[in-house]
Amino acid sequence: MYGIFLINDAGETIASVGWENLEGDSALIGGFVSALQMFIKKISGNEMNELLFGELKLLIGKAGNNHVVTLHSVDDKDAKAHNQEVVKFITERGDDIDDGVLTLVNEMISSQSTPEEREKVRRGMRQWTGGAGTAAKEWGKKVF
Repeated sequence: MYGIFLINDAGETIASVGWENLEGDSALIGGFVSALQMFIKKISGNEMNELLFGELKLLIGKAGNNHVVTLHSVDDKDAKAHNQEVVKFITERGDDIDDGVLTLVNEMISSQSTPEEREKVRRGMRQWTGGAGTAAKEWGKKVF
């Protein structure tokens, strides 16, 4: 997997990893995917879930109100499974996603680890990011 983009319905790229594989600005993909999804939905009632650009495949999933775009090689046999794992993780995690979390998710999913090892990493990331969020809220209450 070359990268992951989390894009809201307004077309803003909320978080991303791997944008350098597109040779462009990560914000551009957000607007592109959002506009394309609105157009396809208007003419067909459905949303697009896959785009091919030469040797690059973009898979688009939905996590809540956000689009999850993963970048893959066209011959990546695990592309759909990887995209679904990212969608599942982001759906479970909610709105507390940033570039750092996506980097960890990308490494976790792209590695050759077993499903048990990936679940162990997933649990550890939930605890780590959950603890950081709680600590930040407590700090904010004391300071402000």
